[in-house]
Amino acid sequence: MKNDTPLRNPDLWRVLEQAESLGHHPQSQKLKAVVAGPSSLTSAGFPFIDESSFQLFVTKVPHLFQDGLAILDWVTDCRKIIDTALEKEQITEADTASAKRAMKVLQNMVFTAAITAPSDLWLLRHVLSTHKLLGITGWLLKDNALDPATFAASNDFNERQLKIDLHFLLSRGYLTREDGAFYLSKDAQVRRMHTQLVALNKSERVDMTRVWMAWFSEGRHPEWDDGRLKSMLTFSAAKQRCETAWYATHWELEAGFRLLPIVLALRALELTPKLEKGTTFVDEIPHCFAQLVQFLEQCGLLKEGNVTLLGERVFERGPGPFGIVGAYASYAEHLSDILRGRTGTAWVSRGENVAASQDANRKTFKAANQALDDFCKRFEFDYSVYIEHAVGKGEATRQRFQRNGEESLRYYGADLEDAAIDEAIKEQQKGYLPANMQFIRNADIGRPEKITERLHADGLNDRHAVMVVGNGFHEVRDQSDEKMVEVFRGYAEAGILLIFTEETGLSDSDLLNTAWNTYHAGFRHVHEMSGQGLRPSWRNHDGGLMSWSECACRAGYRVLDRYTSSTRTIYPYRKGKRKNPAISVTYFCVPQTLCDTYNVCD
Repeated sequence: MKNDTPLRNPDLWRVLEQAESLGHHPQSQKLKAVVAGPSSLTSAGFPFIDESSFQLFVTKVPHLFQDGLAILDWVTDCRKIIDTALEKEQITEADTASAKRAMKVLQNMVFTAAITAPSDLWLLRHVLSTHKLLGITGWLLKDNALDPATFAASNDFNERQLKIDLHFLLSRGYLTREDGAFYLSKDAQVRRMHTQLVALNKSERVDMTRVWMAWFSEGRHPEWDDGRLKSMLTFSAAKQRCETAWYATHWELEAGFRLLPIVLALRALELTPKLEKGTTFVDEIPHCFAQLVQFLEQCGLLKEGNVTLLGERVFERGPGPFGIVGAYASYAEHLSDILRGRTGTAWVSRGENVAASQDANRKTFKAANQALDDFCKRFEFDYSVYIEHAVGKGEATRQRFQRNGEESLRYYGADLEDAAIDEAIKEQQKGYLPANMQFIRNADIGRPEKITERLHADGLNDRHAVMVVGNGFHEVRDQSDEKMVEVFRGYAEAGILLIFTEETGLSDSDLLNTAWNTYHAGFRHVHEMSGQGLRPSWRNHDGGLMSWSECACRAGYRVLDRYTSSTRTIYPYRKGKRKNPAISVTYFCVPQTLCDTYNVCD
């Protein structure tokens, strides 16, 4: 990573240097350098800074938990300084706009880290614990090279799972790689953390979301009484960090491990919407106790018992990524067995996390439904069947129902798991989903015939149908390019207009260099561990997997760029000639047969 000092606007720098009120933050000089550095806007309207500013921030400025809250407070003070300087004509309007763009990036990076880091930290705690238990950590601490094939054969380990774990640890900065072998980082703090970390016992590896749900609901749990929960939240761990990188400290690791299930339990019980900035936590949360408040204050989510700006953001946006990764709690609990080749004891548990998945997909579904309306208006395209696959609580359908009602549309919800269908039916009973919505159970998205056979049975196979999917195609197991093309071909040949969102598959290098700016490290780990596959959003010319769009095109779809949308890019600075991948992309795919019929052009 580069650590060059960014170029500075001299007038902005002078104003910031003279502001005594900004000196309270221990990293104030570095934050000032970012604010006074270059900034601009992307074509989509997102603010960005330059690469040196980004590298300075992520490598030199701690920004998780209380550190993140301190930066948000600093940014608030800085905005006041900038506004005052403009009024006094010490800086121009252009200078002010540049500074505010940079401050917005700082705020965004803190907010992003707050909702992406805990899921990685929760998973890291499980992986490192298992590796400690099985002797992998001990091997690495002796500065031995770890070749996955050799080490797995010597220890009777599952080589595939070992590789998945090692790449995860590599992407989070704890390992290095040379000539195909893995080594423990030379950083003293990283090595000390590996030495001091204690393996979790069996009871500590259970799905704690359910424990906290029982506690908040009833004030009791058969195995976890208040004394044990209080003890769990009053842990001690070293806070010393690597001085040249962003890697998590031991304390941050332990904090993320404990925070994720607490937030998920609050969301599952519909308590998080009450936790707005300034709200007194104990007034809204049943069976609360002092140690929980103290812990959340240490995480920066509360201050003097009240929800902070950072806390509001985590309670609102955190359940999405937390829930997606947390659904694999059984895999984390049984990782030791999986590494030993005993794979029959783990499963994905979405019951408590369906609402969290709905949170994660709400914004992209809004974009998808709007793109569908725009397409229909432009090409006078009519459809009479609306299908939501990977249905969850039916968020895409809920939005479409609000737009169209149910007189002109037949609605279907499909999912492989009964828990998701059951949640959607509950939403239907509340009136949030159309009464005519029917459900297709045991619907593996990798088997298009589960959908086409149902449409045929209902006499709808000759109707125009639209299928919307939120992060569902990566769940196709044992993916190859050929298999994925065949899956898409099944939907294309049925004439189904397909709109689907997928997270972008990122490399170890991208994950390292974006630090906590994305949750894709843990996301990649749990999906690969369970046999699912992530793909890049564009063609990988290095011989990797085909992109999502290329698979769809080869299957007979035409991916329309005009109606395809992306979330923000993972790097908040220009990448030059190198592609800057988006966090996720919502692909708008029209069967070529429909393109020909309706004279569709992009």
